[in-house]
Amino acid sequence: MTHSWDTNLAIFSQESVSVRDGHLELALLPAPAGTVDPEGAAKSFFGAEVRSVDTIAYGRVRARVKFASGSAVVSSLVTIYTPWPADNWNELDIEHLGAQPTANQFNTMVYTGAPVTLPATKSVSPTQEPYAHHPDYAVSDDFHVYAIEWTPASAKFYVDDALVYTWTKHIALMTLPQNVLLTIWASSSVAWAGAVKEETGKAVASYDWIELYKYSAP
Repeated sequence: MTHSWDTNLAIFSQESVSVRDGHLELALLPAPAGTVDPEGAAKSFFGAEVRSVDTIAYGRVRARVKFASGSAVVSSLVTIYTPWPADNWNELDIEHLGAQPTANQFNTMVYTGAPVTLPATKSVSPTQEPYAHHPDYAVSDDFHVYAIEWTPASAKFYVDDALVYTWTKHIALMTLPQNVLLTIWASSSVAWAGAVKEETGKAVASYDWIELYKYSAP
């Protein structure tokens, strides 16, 4: 078992990770009764977070993914800076909320507060600026190519190589080295991701391939 957080109904586990037909599959599975995270909080599911060892500092992450369906299910492609406790925060997300078949959420997170005295003893909270994208198809029915392109000027989000959203508001704060994450988990926020249902513990996200590009200044 690894980690979780308050609004995550799953704990990340190797049991949720497999390779099938050449695809990396991340499954959301019912956890046995009595499953708790390292802080002792009860968790109902096993989820997965596959995290890169290396980081990027400006560049492009591009992946072919079939996101998971299911109420309360969140599957994603993420870049993130998060030592723990987090002394700062940089994060770029492409998330699919399984309860909303024709919706993706692109999210940017940066810490906008006062500098933290190191070492941090309590994690900071980021400022989030989510953007909803509504394609004219059910996202989890098939694979699509998703990309996050991060430069000193902007963060751009692509679906099937078409630019969908550009974010610049706090780009001057988006400077920290970030790991790449592939995730599946269950949210406790009914208003955001939907209520837990029988389908929640049967969700699977499939990742076909992933590419990483380093940014070179013009």
